[in-house]
Amino acid sequence: MLNVGKYRGRNLSGFRTFNTAKYFAEITSPQDAVEAFGFACEKKLQAFVLGGGSNVFFKNTRIKSFILRNKLPKEIKYLGGDRFEISSSVSMIELLKYMYAQSRECCYYLASAPCQVGGAIAMNAGSGIAENRTISDYIESVSFVEGVRGIFSKRKPELGFSYRKSFFSDRNDVFITSAVFKFPKTEFAENPISARLEWAKKNQDLTAPNCGSLCNLYDARIMSFTRSMFRCMPAGISKKKLNWAYNNAKNPIALRMCLATLTMLHRIFGKKIKYEIKIIE
Repeated sequence: MLNVGKYRGRNLSGFRTFNTAKYFAEITSPQDAVEAFGFACEKKLQAFVLGGGSNVFFKNTRIKSFILRNKLPKEIKYLGGDRFEISSSVSMIELLKYMYAQSRECCYYLASAPCQVGGAIAMNAGSGIAENRTISDYIESVSFVEGVRGIFSKRKPELGFSYRKSFFSDRNDVFITSAVFKFPKTEFAENPISARLEWAKKNQDLTAPNCGSLCNLYDARIMSFTRSMFRCMPAGISKKKLNWAYNNAKNPIALRMCLATLTMLHRIFGKKIKYEIKIIE
């Protein structure tokens, strides 16, 4: 049975801001998700499905949305051949370590992403547009709850996967429960997880709370100027990596000001900006 309560703490987002939520539920079964969407409709609340919190910023201390935190049992089921059914709550690093131990291909380029499998599927996480490798390369089908309608399953061609986008993107009425993947057998010349983590140390800024890449479309000059404006603030744009926000503040207002400035300057100068992180009320 669904248990709706309140939340206070700093564990909802990789930015580690302090937030409170009047409506919060841990989803431990698909039926919980159905009931949660029904509760949101009844109370006229905006539902937000939260996984690992690796790409979300709650812009206010008091969260208005109804938070549905993914706490489904973590399961990796071998289905025979190269097929595996993976629960959406399994963390990416757990999945990669399991597949590496089994000598299987997998999306090892996501080893530095502190996300859950469900979140990676929703945004079709990958290695970048140049390399054009994404988690959907291995997907056969995805099971999910859609609002109060119940549980559904769609095969990969029905899910509209493209760069950083899928059928699930920007939807507040779907909760991914699991997916079936195909991970072929392979041999490794080196540990791909360790190699990626070493790459992350050199190429990403891991010195402060962050949610990875900030935007997938932006003007570099405006981003650089915004970085200089907020260089003395507890939250801003990384000195090491331009498209990377960090936060050392308890209150989200510092980072909110930075993002508002970034958005405003793009608008003033007629430039396009598209955030990769989700900004939630």
